[in-house]
Amino acid sequence: MMEYRIYAGTYAGADENGIFRYRMDGNSQILERQLALPGISNPSYLALSQNGTMMYAVMEDMEYHGNAGGGVCAIKCRENSLEILNSRGTTGTLPCHVTLDEEAGVIYAANYMSGSLSMFPLMPDGSLGEMSDCRQHKGKGPNTLRQEGPHVHFSGLSPEKDGIWCVDLGLDRILFYGIDVHTMTLSHRPERDIMLPKGTGPRHFVFQPGNAHRMYVVCELSSEVFAVNILKEGCQILQRISSLSAPNDKSSCAAIKCSEDGRFLYVSNRGDDSIAVFRIDPKNGLLHLVQIEKAGGRTPRDILVLKDMLLSANQDSNTITCFYRNEDTGILTRRTGETFCHAPVCLTAVPTA
Repeated sequence: MMEYRIYAGTYAGADENGIFRYRMDGNSQILERQLALPGISNPSYLALSQNGTMMYAVMEDMEYHGNAGGGVCAIKCRENSLEILNSRGTTGTLPCHVTLDEEAGVIYAANYMSGSLSMFPLMPDGSLGEMSDCRQHKGKGPNTLRQEGPHVHFSGLSPEKDGIWCVDLGLDRILFYGIDVHTMTLSHRPERDIMLPKGTGPRHFVFQPGNAHRMYVVCELSSEVFAVNILKEGCQILQRISSLSAPNDKSSCAAIKCSEDGRFLYVSNRGDDSIAVFRIDPKNGLLHLVQIEKAGGRTPRDILVLKDMLLSANQDSNTITCFYRNEDTGILTRRTGETFCHAPVCLTAVPTA
């Protein structure tokens, strides 16, 4: 059975342990804590290199070394230790997501509060170079409490390697940027932007594995998922579907993940404290709700989908719960027990065997 190293990012002070590494084997599906790393304030999102030797974390703060903005941090992952190589300020406030482009040697930080996207080149040893670009968004949406300005929540590379998509919850828009790897700069290409219905508040997206033209967007404010066709001549919304079994004004979506085989989609609902399971129609990409399973904890902020299991990071109950995942039906079955982790908000993994 497959064995994994699981990393959890949390909300923690710089003097506290903020990143945790666990061992999980496919037989027991039990998390065994191996390492903990202090020295990083609020490492709320993590990105791992493909071989698991480098990790990048945001520092979700309003201030970095006396200046406005949060930070990003480079971490060397060794067999028996985690070492902070360096960190950089993002200039944008409350960075909440980091994207790693190993091929181009770049990371991107999504600055939620200020509504900007920061770009950093990587040095040969994996450490962070000086920020090379920062794109500030402008505008607002109809929700006066949550969309009073731009709020960049996520960025994701185009599967066709021709740019990066940047999700702005405040603008109900997913902006597309071309990437110049020679100058390490971004250029907005508005003709490629995706507009979502007003007030939906897009948060994250995934592309269906093996299909560079099929995007699924989770909208935090409306608790919905949008299936989108990405075409050269523009984008087409195929479907709009709720992630809840019944309307719930106290619930908001958080994470969206796809199974590796591209057959099932999983969405976490905070407030409803559940995980929605969708089957993806292989012919047209439409979603069919097959299950809504309780997360086993409060505020499932992130989920991690592995081959035959799913993990849920439950922020407000300080737990990580595990589910068996039926690979044929996508259905989740809760495994007994849970792992204590203070305010877990991000999960990522690398196989070790």
